[in-house]
Amino acid sequence: MQNLLRIAAVALFAALAPSAFAAPAKFILDQDFTGPGGSDLQPILLFLDNPDAELLGLTGVTGDDWANKGVAHALRFLEIAGHPEVPVYRGASYPLLNTPERMARWEAAYGPISWKGAWNDAEKNGPTATFDPLAVPDLPEGNPTTAPQAQSAVDFLVEQVNKHPGEITIVAGGPLTNIALAVRQDPTFAANVKSVVISNGPQADFDPASGKPTSTDAFNTVFDPEAAQIVLTAGFPSIVVTGHINTTVNVDQALIDDIAKVGTPLSDYLATNAWKDLPLWDEIIAAVAIDPTLITRSATVDAAIDLSFGRSLGQMLAYGPDTNPGIGTGPVAIALDFDKARFRDMFLAAVARLK
Repeated sequence: MQNLLRIAAVALFAALAPSAFAAPAKFILDQDFTGPGGSDLQPILLFLDNPDAELLGLTGVTGDDWANKGVAHALRFLEIAGHPEVPVYRGASYPLLNTPERMARWEAAYGPISWKGAWNDAEKNGPTATFDPLAVPDLPEGNPTTAPQAQSAVDFLVEQVNKHPGEITIVAGGPLTNIALAVRQDPTFAANVKSVVISNGPQADFDPASGKPTSTDAFNTVFDPEAAQIVLTAGFPSIVVTGHINTTVNVDQALIDDIAKVGTPLSDYLATNAWKDLPLWDEIIAAVAIDPTLITRSATVDAAIDLSFGRSLGQMLAYGPDTNPGIGTGPVAIALDFDKARFRDMFLAAVARLK
């Protein structure tokens, strides 16, 4: 009888508090890391020492910076955060088809692109015979002592998704090159992913009066349009896009002060290297991936990436139920609004729990 009562008590507790027994959700962060500090690295904080999230690894891709250099920034950031054990994998060095030369031709026809990531500066876009996109220079925050994994980012993505079918959310803060390559490598990959959370969203990234580009959050799909179209049409069970909320919370002085108050070497690093007055773009992507209840308003539409060499090349186009052309679109859930105050608390809590 005593054993039966004990079993009953355990069952009752489990029913009342199921979250205590639930395994943490599994995540892979696929990112165009650059640094030191800033929105490309800080999303990592939300996963570390988080009982609700298991970070399986980081996969780097060229976007805001070259992939190999970005991976070095990520490794060094993990060391500063006290988690050098998190594996980091090197991914695609170039988009599927896009090149600095193609982007330059587009700019000549339609106007300058305000942010070109790894291709911003002439000395970084490979115009000389001696340029090496795989080289990693000395980092301002110090070079990492840990090394990236030998396995490629794409092989890691495919391996983990097959190992944990239906369980992994991929948080994609950069161009979607690695994910598109995984789709092409394994026909079952997309169906076995739980969800993909990406930046950008259906919105006009050019002035409708002048036709000139404007500074918005479409860099990732502009940098690799073909990869983004592959992802949208691959058959993922869930794709969430956050472009409409990514720019709604900025790094102001009050946030920097709150980070500094934590008083750890990590918080000092974050405060010193804060991207003041810029949005918390990728931190928001990670936060809503971990806690979708942060999203307070959303809509589902069919979407596609414009692949024609026109002024909207790389833009995500939305179609209603009566306007879908029926070729090359996929359903996406657009986050339209979210709980900014709770997100801010979530981010600061992530900083505070790492000593």
